[in-house]
Amino acid sequence: MRFTDILSVLSGLAIFLYGMEVMGSGFKHMAGGKLQDVLEKLTKKPFIAMMAGMLVTALVQSSGATTSMLVSFVNAGIMKVTQTVYVILGSNVGTTITGHLMAMDVGMVAPFLSFIGVCLIMFVKNDRLNAIGEIMMGLGFVFIGMDTMSDGLAPLGSSAFFLNILTGMRNPIFGILVGFVLTTIVQSSSASLGIIQSLAKSGLVQIKDVMFFNLGQNIGSCTTAMLASLSFNRDAKRVSIINFTFNIVNAVLFTVLYMIFPFDRLYQALAPGRVVEQIALMHTFTNVITSLVCFPFANYLAKVAYLIIPDQGSIKTLQPEVEPTTKTENNSAFNIFSINIEMSNMFNIVSSSIRTGLKALLEHESELQTISDNEKQVNLINKGISKNLRLLMASNPNMEESRQAATLFSMNVDLERMSDHAVNIAEAGDDMTKNDLSFTVVAYDEIEHLADIIFDSLDALDKIIETGNHSLFDKIKSNEDLIDELCFTYRNIEVERMRKNTEEAESGVIYSELLIDIERIGDHIMNVAENLCLSYEGQ
Repeated sequence: MRFTDILSVLSGLAIFLYGMEVMGSGFKHMAGGKLQDVLEKLTKKPFIAMMAGMLVTALVQSSGATTSMLVSFVNAGIMKVTQTVYVILGSNVGTTITGHLMAMDVGMVAPFLSFIGVCLIMFVKNDRLNAIGEIMMGLGFVFIGMDTMSDGLAPLGSSAFFLNILTGMRNPIFGILVGFVLTTIVQSSSASLGIIQSLAKSGLVQIKDVMFFNLGQNIGSCTTAMLASLSFNRDAKRVSIINFTFNIVNAVLFTVLYMIFPFDRLYQALAPGRVVEQIALMHTFTNVITSLVCFPFANYLAKVAYLIIPDQGSIKTLQPEVEPTTKTENNSAFNIFSINIEMSNMFNIVSSSIRTGLKALLEHESELQTISDNEKQVNLINKGISKNLRLLMASNPNMEESRQAATLFSMNVDLERMSDHAVNIAEAGDDMTKNDLSFTVVAYDEIEHLADIIFDSLDALDKIIETGNHSLFDKIKSNEDLIDELCFTYRNIEVERMRKNTEEAESGVIYSELLIDIERIGDHIMNVAENLCLSYEGQ
């Protein structure tokens, strides 16, 4: 194998990985930044949790990314360990979509996909079309990277040493070990799968050569989440252990089945003569079967995690994770009442931060310190509400109380994120003041118009909280639609202003980011109003 062939493989792998990253980013942008919301708002229904895991992983193109999100949620107290099990089962199915995308035979179409994608990103001022452009460009790069790797790997067909390695991978232990090591090194099961499919495309491997390798790949894919959990709490570490245990079960189960039954013939029959597709089908088949096998025994996966990482040297049972210690804590109705009071307090602080930040921006002043102090208070209240919600769910609430808890959780998340956007606005005002920057008179008028609409929505939301009058939701919905429309219009106008006057570039960037924060605040206000109205309807 010549040095140029090695460079070809490395460059192909780099293009492939970049393509996967861009494609995953495009899918996330298409989802409108709501992927984390999908996971955060999971109910206790196992099937829904599993479907959510499949969906999110298929979009981000990485089971490691999904599991890392779960690790973060558990570490923050947003989810319980037992809630993550079914999501993990789904994520291990969702990750197999990547193999089927790579198995598509697009030939010369790949460069055109990338070219069209680049054009959509560079020359079209539309967020959704930009996201489609990212997907097309990423997908094109994936195919180009695979072709480049395939060309570079082709000379290995004349290497006796390499052919001996391929033959050795038919041995279960050696095949699993090679798959585990390669996936751990590249930190992506999709990348290691792409390498194997590139070898298959070059005619160097058959399905029977890589069956055990694929099982090792699955285990190697766990390393990303395990590394992510090292600095987190014990529950977060347990999530990564659950994912690892699932893939160990997958390896053991199919090692036994492969040694007893000729599964390679099944894969060949499903995709005759197409080894690349056979590999994708194998990956899907093994993970789907393992998920179905583990589904009825999901709690046992969590128990294994508690056995491996016990609490203070003892084995923790899978009873409520936060044990109420007083009669007051065990009173669900009292808990809901207390949480509502704290939620109202948090809304008042958040509302004040948004108003203060926007007014300071318009008056060319900095209120960053005030809003940062408010943010600290909001974070403390947010954590306290999360803790109380866990206490509530640990006290065996009835169906109505569980529904209210889910609503309160969603509102808690939205209010905390509104506070984050208020900090962003304050930072923008601080930058403008320190650097003696200013917007155009027209831009200030646009910001003032948007601020008035936001203030109107906050006033309406305040009245809903005080009176329960959910007829005001229509006003908030109308305002949110108007904000979306105006932000889109103002963004295009600002781009044109920057094009005509390059001196406005710095303030123009701040203005564009400000529009995003205002738009997001409008979205979160509507989410809170919607949840409040649903809560009142259920009472």
